[in-house]
Amino acid sequence: MRLRATAVALCILGTAALALAGDGTPKHKDKSKPVRHALEQAYAQLEAAIEKNDAEAILAFRHPDFGAIDAEGRTLSAEDMRNRTYQMVSAIRPPIDAGFSLGIIEVNGDDEAVATVRQSFSRMQRMGDKLRKVDTSVTQDETWVRTPEGWRLRFVQHVRDMQWYVDGKRVEPGKPYDPDAPAYAPE
Repeated sequence: MRLRATAVALCILGTAALALAGDGTPKHKDKSKPVRHALEQAYAQLEAAIEKNDAEAILAFRHPDFGAIDAEGRTLSAEDMRNRTYQMVSAIRPPIDAGFSLGIIEVNGDDEAVATVRQSFSRMQRMGDKLRKVDTSVTQDETWVRTPEGWRLRFVQHVRDMQWYVDGKRVEPGKPYDPDAPAYAPE
């Protein structure tokens, strides 16, 4: 699983950095390690929910006041995002493959963390009159909060580095799909 490989690589890099720091004794407690571990578990479960195309299981990872700021700068409410989730699961078909790679995690107190995440999502999706293979990826900052039920996603922002491919051809993110358009070539 990509998430485990990423975690192993980060552990190796972290151990090497400590060895290079002199006596190898950390100068401060790294509060992100237990949080990283908890979020890696949450993302692994979220991957499984997405791959099962289960809207309720996906929504279970969201905090009740979940919201987002999308790539166009629009603020989306929990209800907007709930509707988007149901639209997504109704439009896609297997095979479905989701992946999350965690980057920097900023821990704020004991109950909040902001993770920079690279998300990839491959699926079959009806576009126009045909079922097509769609591959997307994006980097975004995701705020998680610890609740009695576990870590829940509260907010998504700084959506960037979007890449969309339909049947192997790159398309412009957010634009209506045109099968006759030339491949998107960003400047």
